[in-house]
Amino acid sequence: MAVVLVVACVLGEIVGTWRGTSACVDRQATPACTDEDVIYEIGASPRHRDSVTVTADKVVDGKRVPMGSLDFTHEATSRSWTSELETPRMHALWRLSVSGTTLSGTLTLLPSQAVVRRVDLRKDQ
Repeated sequence: MAVVLVVACVLGEIVGTWRGTSACVDRQATPACTDEDVIYEIGASPRHRDSVTVTADKVVDGKRVPMGSLDFTHEATSRSWTSELETPRMHALWRLSVSGTTLSGTLTLLPSQAVVRRVDLRKDQ
Protein backbone atom coordinates (compact mmCIF):
# COMPACT_ATOMS: atom_id res chain seq x y z
CA MET A 1 0.00 0.00 0.00
CA ALA A 2 2.84 2.42 0.82
CA VAL A 3 4.37 2.00 -2.66
CA VAL A 4 1.06 2.92 -4.29
CA LEU A 5 0.82 6.07 -2.13
CA VAL A 6 4.38 7.11 -2.99
CA VAL A 7 3.73 6.60 -6.71
CA ALA A 8 0.50 8.63 -6.46
CA CYS A 9 2.32 11.49 -4.68
CA VAL A 10 5.13 11.50 -7.24
CA LEU A 11 2.65 11.48 -10.13
CA GLY A 12 0.67 14.29 -8.51
CA GLU A 13 3.77 16.49 -8.48
CA ILE A 14 4.43 16.27 -12.22
CA VAL A 15 1.00 15.79 -13.83
CA GLY A 16 -0.36 19.02 -15.30
CA THR A 17 0.44 21.80 -17.74
CA TRP A 18 3.88 23.39 -17.60
CA ARG A 19 5.08 26.52 -19.47
CA GLY A 20 8.53 27.99 -19.87
CA THR A 21 11.71 27.92 -21.91
CA SER A 22 13.88 25.33 -23.59
CA ALA A 23 17.34 26.77 -24.17
CA CYS A 24 20.33 25.53 -26.16
CA VAL A 25 23.45 25.23 -24.02
CA ASP A 26 26.03 23.65 -26.37
CA ARG A 27 25.81 25.01 -29.90
CA GLN A 28 29.02 23.23 -30.93
CA ALA A 29 27.42 19.85 -30.29
CA THR A 30 24.03 20.90 -31.76
CA PRO A 31 24.56 23.83 -34.16
CA ALA A 32 20.98 23.72 -35.50
CA CYS A 33 19.48 24.07 -32.00
CA THR A 34 17.15 27.01 -31.34
CA ASP A 35 15.85 28.44 -28.06
CA GLU A 36 12.11 27.96 -27.64
CA ASP A 37 9.13 28.89 -25.51
CA VAL A 38 7.44 25.59 -24.69
CA ILE A 39 4.33 24.07 -23.17
CA TYR A 40 4.43 20.55 -21.73
CA GLU A 41 1.22 18.63 -21.07
CA ILE A 42 2.07 15.82 -18.66
CA GLY A 43 -0.31 12.99 -17.83
CA ALA A 44 -0.13 9.63 -16.09
CA SER A 45 0.75 6.83 -18.48
CA PRO A 46 -2.11 4.40 -19.00
CA ARG A 47 0.40 1.57 -19.47
CA HIS A 48 2.70 1.91 -16.44
CA ARG A 49 1.95 3.25 -12.98
CA ASP A 50 5.43 4.78 -12.49
CA SER A 51 5.44 6.58 -15.84
CA VAL A 52 4.07 9.74 -17.41
CA THR A 53 3.59 10.87 -20.99
CA VAL A 54 5.01 14.29 -21.82
CA THR A 55 3.48 15.96 -24.86
CA ALA A 56 5.61 18.94 -25.87
CA ASP A 57 4.63 21.96 -27.95
CA LYS A 58 6.74 24.95 -28.90
CA VAL A 59 5.13 28.37 -29.23
CA VAL A 60 5.69 30.04 -32.59
CA ASP A 61 4.01 33.37 -33.39
CA GLY A 62 1.70 32.83 -30.41
CA LYS A 63 0.54 29.42 -31.65
CA ARG A 64 1.30 25.96 -30.27
CA VAL A 65 3.27 23.73 -32.64
CA PRO A 66 3.41 20.03 -31.65
CA MET A 67 6.89 18.54 -31.17
CA GLY A 68 5.83 15.08 -30.05
CA SER A 69 5.34 12.88 -27.01
CA LEU A 70 7.69 10.79 -24.90
CA ASP A 71 7.12 8.44 -21.98
CA PHE A 72 9.16 9.21 -18.87
CA THR A 73 9.85 6.80 -16.01
CA HIS A 74 10.39 7.86 -12.42
CA GLU A 75 13.77 7.07 -10.85
CA ALA A 76 13.29 6.92 -7.10
CA THR A 77 17.00 7.22 -6.23
CA SER A 78 17.52 10.48 -8.15
CA ARG A 79 13.90 11.68 -7.69
CA SER A 80 13.80 12.52 -11.38
CA TRP A 81 11.98 11.45 -14.53
CA THR A 82 13.94 10.11 -17.51
CA SER A 83 13.31 9.23 -21.13
CA GLU A 84 15.85 7.90 -23.61
CA LEU A 85 15.45 9.31 -27.11
CA GLU A 86 16.97 7.63 -30.15
CA THR A 87 16.52 8.94 -33.68
CA PRO A 88 18.61 8.53 -36.83
CA ARG A 89 20.32 11.85 -35.91
CA MET A 90 20.84 11.50 -32.17
CA HIS A 91 20.84 9.36 -29.06
CA ALA A 92 20.07 11.32 -25.91
CA LEU A 93 18.61 11.23 -22.42
CA TRP A 94 16.00 13.63 -21.08
CA ARG A 95 16.01 14.13 -17.29
CA LEU A 96 13.29 16.19 -15.57
CA SER A 97 13.02 17.15 -11.90
CA VAL A 98 10.11 18.74 -10.03
CA SER A 99 10.50 21.15 -7.12
CA GLY A 100 7.13 22.56 -6.08
CA THR A 101 5.77 24.45 -9.08
CA THR A 102 9.08 24.38 -10.96
CA LEU A 103 10.10 21.75 -13.50
CA SER A 104 13.70 21.78 -14.68
CA GLY A 105 15.55 19.42 -16.94
CA THR A 106 18.32 18.65 -19.36
CA LEU A 107 18.84 16.83 -22.64
CA THR A 108 22.18 15.01 -22.62
CA LEU A 109 23.74 13.44 -25.72
CA LEU A 110 24.82 9.82 -25.39
CA PRO A 111 27.45 8.55 -25.15
CA SER A 112 29.33 11.90 -25.04
CA GLN A 113 27.40 13.20 -21.98
CA ALA A 114 27.24 16.69 -23.55
CA VAL A 115 24.33 18.64 -22.11
CA VAL A 116 22.75 20.35 -25.11
CA ARG A 117 19.41 21.68 -23.86
CA ARG A 118 18.05 22.98 -20.56
CA VAL A 119 14.35 23.44 -19.77
CA ASP A 120 12.87 25.64 -17.05
CA LEU A 121 9.10 25.54 -16.64
CA ARG A 122 6.39 26.65 -14.20
CA LYS A 123 3.22 24.71 -13.49
CA ASP A 124 -0.11 26.28 -14.48
CA GLN A 125 -2.32 26.83 -11.44
